[in-house]
Amino acid sequence: MNDNDRDKLGRFFAVYCQFNYDPQEPSATAYSRLVAFYGWKTDSKKERKARKGFQKALADQFEQLYGHDDNKLDVLQILCGKIGISPVPNTITSCKKAIQKYHVNIYDFIDSERTGEPVRKFTNLRKFQAYTEDNGKVFPKKKAKSNALLRFLLRPVF
Repeated sequence: MNDNDRDKLGRFFAVYCQFNYDPQEPSATAYSRLVAFYGWKTDSKKERKARKGFQKALADQFEQLYGHDDNKLDVLQILCGKIGISPVPNTITSCKKAIQKYHVNIYDFIDSERTGEPVRKFTNLRKFQAYTEDNGKVFPKKKAKSNALLRFLLRPVF
């Protein structure tokens, strides 16, 4: 599998060949730049179509990286490590309990693989909600619920 097959976000942005996509840039920022570049109004037909494709690419990127099974110890341990949980628990139950103590933005989680930035974690739900809303990084509930692992990371925003 080549890098293009692995980079679902890159494939999404490649459709817009006049747009200069930077894979090191946070995905929400790149999407906002794309919308501005093409002059789409929020919630216009073109923007909705692009947003739907972008959200699908995000979900596909997550699944490509981590899968969808929230009952696999090795995957849960990877998530714990990305969140900065140390020491990493050695059972499924203890991994899940450790992860549930934190709120992480799914956009940031996905972006961290490309940008190398650590995943920002919150212990306070309100601070997480404010960060998520203020930065336009609300992951679509419908997309998250179609993947058990994403659903496990999903937190209420509104």
